Amino acid sequence: MAKTKRGRRLRKAFIHIALISLLGGSFYSCKTTKNLQDGQKLYEGGKIKLKETESSKYKNELKRDLEEVNRPQPNEKIAGVRIGLWAHQRVENDRASFYAKWVNKRIGEKPVFLDQVNSNSVKKLMKNRMENLGYFNSKINHEVVEKKRTGYIEFEIRPGRRLHIDSIHYKKVAEQKVDSLIISYLEEEKPIKKNEAFSLQKLKETRTEIADFLKKQGYYYFSSDNLIFEADTISTEKENEAIMELRIKDNASELALVPFKIKEINVFPKYSLDTSQGANNADTTVLYEVEFIQSEVFFRPDRLYPYLFIKEGNFYNPESERYTNKRLNSLKTYRFVNIRYLEDSTFENGNGQLTANIYLSPLNKRSFRSELQAVSKSNNFVGPNLNFEYLNRNLFKGGEALRLSSKLGYEAQLNSGNLSTGLNSIETGVAAELIIPRMVTPFPIEEKFRYSIPKTKFKLSYDLLNRSQWFNLNSFLAVYGFEWNPNIFVTHNLNPVSINYINIGNESEAFENLLSGNPFLARSFEQQFIPGLSYSFQWSQLVRNIKRNRFYFAFSADFAGNALALAQNIGGVTGDNKKFWGQSYAQFSRFDFDLRNYQSIGQESKLVSRIFAGIGLPYGNSVSLPYSKQYFSGGPNSVRAFRIRSLGPGNYQTQDATDGTSFFDQAGDIKIEANLEYRFPLISFLKGAVFTDAGNVWLRNEDGRNGQFTSNWINEMAIGSGIGLRLDIEFFVIRLDVATPLRKPTDNGFQWQDSFEMGNKSWRQENINWNFGIGYPF
Repeated sequence: MAKTKRGRRLRKAFIHIALISLLGGSFYSCKTTKNLQDGQKLYEGGKIKLKETESSKYKNELKRDLEEVNRPQPNEKIAGVRIGLWAHQRVENDRASFYAKWVNKRIGEKPVFLDQVNSNSVKKLMKNRMENLGYFNSKINHEVVEKKRTGYIEFEIRPGRRLHIDSIHYKKVAEQKVDSLIISYLEEEKPIKKNEAFSLQKLKETRTEIADFLKKQGYYYFSSDNLIFEADTISTEKENEAIMELRIKDNASELALVPFKIKEINVFPKYSLDTSQGANNADTTVLYEVEFIQSEVFFRPDRLYPYLFIKEGNFYNPESERYTNKRLNSLKTYRFVNIRYLEDSTFENGNGQLTANIYLSPLNKRSFRSELQAVSKSNNFVGPNLNFEYLNRNLFKGGEALRLSSKLGYEAQLNSGNLSTGLNSIETGVAAELIIPRMVTPFPIEEKFRYSIPKTKFKLSYDLLNRSQWFNLNSFLAVYGFEWNPNIFVTHNLNPVSINYINIGNESEAFENLLSGNPFLARSFEQQFIPGLSYSFQWSQLVRNIKRNRFYFAFSADFAGNALALAQNIGGVTGDNKKFWGQSYAQFSRFDFDLRNYQSIGQESKLVSRIFAGIGLPYGNSVSLPYSKQYFSGGPNSVRAFRIRSLGPGNYQTQDATDGTSFFDQAGDIKIEANLEYRFPLISFLKGAVFTDAGNVWLRNEDGRNGQFTSNWINEMAIGSGIGLRLDIEFFVIRLDVATPLRKPTDNGFQWQDSFEMGNKSWRQENINWNFGIGYPF
């Protein structure tokens, strides 16, 4: 609640600052009280004064809890302005301007009057909150302070001494197993420590923890409501200490004290409401004491069984149920996974018995999709794409997914609203991907995965890129890899085999001249055979709206040519230009780090920050990274105040940025970027943004362009700021950003922009950069 309140205040502060600067804050501050009728006084809130506190150790906790019940809250006032109240009054009096209506819609507030406050009710809430924290002898006095047009209430609170817990005793109920389990839990886990301060919330949490513990031991019907704490303050030696007695309530159900075992398990691999009535006529396959009931084999029992954590003969365990549910959902074969338990009327050896029925409702096995897209890619090209995809979600009746896809697209580079000549391209390609929901390895390691089943991926693809006036590029890719999620926040991708072969043909004379004049660039285009290994790690709190301040971190590592070079070294092949099948292959290591923070401000606004760092290390057979693995800076997903790929390396500047060659020249082996963006709602689906970006790319080895990475890199960071509009319709976002450089490379090094000549057309053409994109930049 406190975080929500702070976020709301921050959001309102942004609106206040903007409107106060436009409209004049002091004028509207007076207006809110002048509109009051005779006798009405605005409430300025309740002021809490703590007196005779036992210790400052708990003072902040006590004051925070008291503020939560200090109601009502007065009208929001930031920098002396009640602008929400002002807007409401203007609308109520039919004297609202456009600004007043807009502010009222966003943060308008009805007036809160002093005579609306029931001080006795507030005192009762405060006293109750203090008792929940162990202050049982508190005293509260209050005084109403009235001014000319406002007033407040001052609460003087003497909380007294806080109750502490001497120890916890458990009162047995003559159910030997339950008694021993609870006693064992209290002794081993020690949920409440000796001399710990009394807290009703902590006692509730302890009850829940014990109930969860008993459920994991098979007590299917047990809940925290079956437990109660009672305090004994008489038997203790010290004042303000209590012995807490934990016991099971007298009215607890008898079934709550009985452990339940799984008697049998029934799985319905192709369940639907239409076929459920005919389940008795379906065929039953028994595998490891589990019955698989299906009229025809939709999912092979031997492939489905490893996903089940619920086992016959085991005690009921909610964790086994949860992991079974998550693993079955990770198949992406089923629309719904529903696990239900039926209680058997007979007991066996004092244990209850449950039948677990697992109902699996499948998605359509096959699907075909075609899309016409307007695409803004991370490679900074925009244009229409036509995609076709066929998907079989259960190819071999074991959850295997086969995806066949093809594409045809036209792309062009968009620089400041103009399509760059010579940088247009037509791309076509086909791909086949087989995803197997288990580890296809020589070693059985699936038992180590509990949250979700790891997936094995096989992929083959071919792409043809026709870059007009420059070259044709044929790309072949083969990948064998794995993906797994140890929990909902973490994703691992490991590709032990990744082979990429790129063949360049139909080279134009201009492109050949470009390469002949830049040996460094020519070398990066020569090494188009890239055999390697890659790994990526992603930790994201964005998958759940768990808190207002969320983080995202991604790391990737790409290694190429090492295994092949080692094999050739063992075979006696030496030198720095080794070839495989007549092709020079690349050797490098590349590491990327991406850290983001998403801070919610109010209900819809966000402050998003990002830091990216990447480094490529060419060695052995390579003096530079292959062109397809190099870094670029500038553009709609980078430093938006600069045109696409127009930054770096270092302080390097092209002689003519309009001839298209900067597309090839301005690349590097190292990249550092930082972004800060405030996103806020405007009207309906339209949202706004204010942002600042900084970054550049550098080379590891000097090549005559003055772009080598040095200890002076911080002084070679370009900086730009701008504003943007986003049309955000659920999962589809169209983005338009406009930005201008604040610090940019010049003939005399990087310098700050000293003038902003918005009225000068030539200045605008050089310094105003428009970016169009699909989706958020980060």
